[in-house]
Amino acid sequence: MTRISRHKLKDRVYEKMFELLFQVVTSSREKHEFNALLQDLFSPTERIMIAKRVVLLYLLLQHIDYKVICNVLKVSSATVSKFNIIFENQKNTVSILERILKYDRFKLFFVEFMNDLFPPGTYGINWANAWQRKLTIEKTKNDGML
Repeated sequence: MTRISRHKLKDRVYEKMFELLFQVVTSSREKHEFNALLQDLFSPTERIMIAKRVVLLYLLLQHIDYKVICNVLKVSSATVSKFNIIFENQKNTVSILERILKYDRFKLFFVEFMNDLFPPGTYGINWANAWQRKLTIEKTKNDGML
């Protein structure tokens, strides 16, 4: 658990503080800039914790089984239950994750389409790539992540 001062800040200071945080986080245009920013701002444990929370909410949105989520993310079932309750009350995060989910479903559709056009074992195709696509599709359907 992180520690913060027990002394409360004024509302004006909170607003300015989060406005500056927003400016800093949204100023990065590329993935490597964003990763460097996260490494500067957060400890390795905090980065993992934040990433696991986002992925946990994403997997809950996909209706992935609790046991699979626990196994993939190495979290307890109590953590998944807690975030499922939190998930029901979060509208902003849900809308962002739903946009990402639509994009991922679109990608999965095309991977499945390519696999249907060029299935493993068909003459004239690269069998290794076809089997890899098939395994990717099966894993995505089980784990929820492409």
